[in-house]
Order: sequence, then C-alpha cells, then structure tokens
Amino acid sequence: MDIITWEPKDSEKVKNCYMNYEYPKVLKVINDWIDLTGYRMFLIYETDDEKASAAANLPFIGLCRFETFPVMKAEKYMQMVQELAGKNGEKGVEAAAPGKGASGKEILTQIESLEKRIYRLEHHSFIQQEDTT
Repeated sequence: MDIITWEPKDSEKVKNCYMNYEYPKVLKVINDWIDLTGYRMFLIYETDDEKASAAANLPFIGLCRFETFPVMKAEKYMQMVQELAGKNGEKGVEAAAPGKGASGKEILTQIESLEKRIYRLEHHSFIQQEDTT
C-alpha cells in the first residue's frame, strides 16, 4: 500500500501527471482513493517485482512523497501464520510471529485496525460521491 502526498501548490502538476499516467502492467492495482479533504492518495496494489514498484513512482519523484507499507488481508495473513506454525510444530499466532517485537496478537490487532481504516476510507469515499451527484 502506498500513501502518496503532495503540496497544495503542486495539485495541478499532480493532476496533469496522473491524467496521462498508466500503471505498469506488472502492478496489479487493487484500488486507489483520493483523500477528499487533503492532498493525499491511497493506492493498494500487488506486485512480485520491487523494481516495478519503484519504476511506477518515477514520474512523480520530486513532486510527491511516497510512503510504502507492505500489507496483507488479515485472513490470508492468519492462514500463512498457521501454516508456518504447523511447519515449526507449534500452535497459534504467537509461534509464527516474526521477530522479538510485537506479539502475534498485537500484529493481528494492527492488521484488523488497518482493514477497518481502509473500510472507512471506502465508505467515506462512497458517501462523498453520493453527496456530490
């Protein structure tokens, strides 16, 4: 997931650049949203090629700021954790949680929080579109 921001003074440049832009074919864009209250865009995509992700940003470098977060649907993550735990002969989220930082429960809570935020963004966007038509 990318969160893309820009300065208000650059809005016209960003709009022109985006209107003439096509995502690289190696990026499977799941969805993108524009923040109706500010100068920000949210982009969720899938790719196995980090070079493609970097290349996709090139037309906007110097114009926008990119924050990239690797995200995964909670259900898919939980399935992966269970598979990893099974391979280790252990049970539960705690057994397969990466690193010594957050526990599996904390990670799951963070993922669920992200999914709720995405849902609210989708819902907010839908409501705003309804209000403006």
